[in-house]
Amino acid sequence: MLDHWSEATVKSVSVLKWMSDIVVLICVDERVLVVNEIEASLEWSSVVAATLGIDVRAALPQLDQAGVIAYTDGACIKNPGGPAGWSALLWSAIDFVNGKVREGAPCLECFGHIPKAATTTNNRAEISAVLAVLCLAPPTQPLTIYSDSEYTIKVAQGTYQMKANPDLWQAYRHLLSFRKRPPTFEWVRGHAGQLHNERADKLAGLGAFNNDQAAFNKWESSQAPEARNDVPAGEVVALRIQVQRLRTLFDTVAEDDGRVSPQERKFVQDMVKRLQKNNFAPSDKQRGWIKGLVAKYKI
Repeated sequence: MLDHWSEATVKSVSVLKWMSDIVVLICVDERVLVVNEIEASLEWSSVVAATLGIDVRAALPQLDQAGVIAYTDGACIKNPGGPAGWSALLWSAIDFVNGKVREGAPCLECFGHIPKAATTTNNRAEISAVLAVLCLAPPTQPLTIYSDSEYTIKVAQGTYQMKANPDLWQAYRHLLSFRKRPPTFEWVRGHAGQLHNERADKLAGLGAFNNDQAAFNKWESSQAPEARNDVPAGEVVALRIQVQRLRTLFDTVAEDDGRVSPQERKFVQDMVKRLQKNNFAPSDKQRGWIKGLVAKYKI
């Protein structure tokens, strides 16, 4: 059976569903060639290791010209520094009706681990999840990706420039070149009870712990409100509103404009996502920095 890379690389084959063993061997070589054309990184190595052996058509038997629906997420235990994980959930679009996945529809779940490194960040994990989807989804068919990362969506769509993480965005462009049409991106609010986003979040966290379920469960339990010194709920709501306003302001300022530093922009983006989690309690240092930015920018 033809796999996801074969459709992208073997352009001389007109019948794409079944091929002889000889052609399959050619496809494997072509796949390695494509892999080698992308700059090496911890994130790309993770994506390749997780996706290379997956038979998408076996996992999604309903797959047809309607294409693929995917949910992605990234997680970084210490941002930056890692370790980190990413996840991708794929369904046949034919099983997506009125904005919901049909109950019991086959789902392809894929996730990976990114080791600790100075370059390991939440944003790079989010991009990795999108790269995994591009590796898995047949390139001749429509693709819709749901993500809670506004950064990833806006860079992918061209709203933001690809200044940070150029190696991963180069990989994104390379994989995009094999597709008949670019993917459609949809933003979904993270940690708001959306079933598929919550599943993607859990798998990304498991990926960060390199599929060590016991270690992940221990960490997840430590994030529960009863395991922490909670900030008063009213203050959390106020902080959430403040960082949302800061992000709105920062989005109106070009990234090469010196009025907002890269560190401030990155901090606010991270805090917006963290404060969406019901069990997140910002530290004194984080609360102090938010209050300082609110005073600085007169929010």
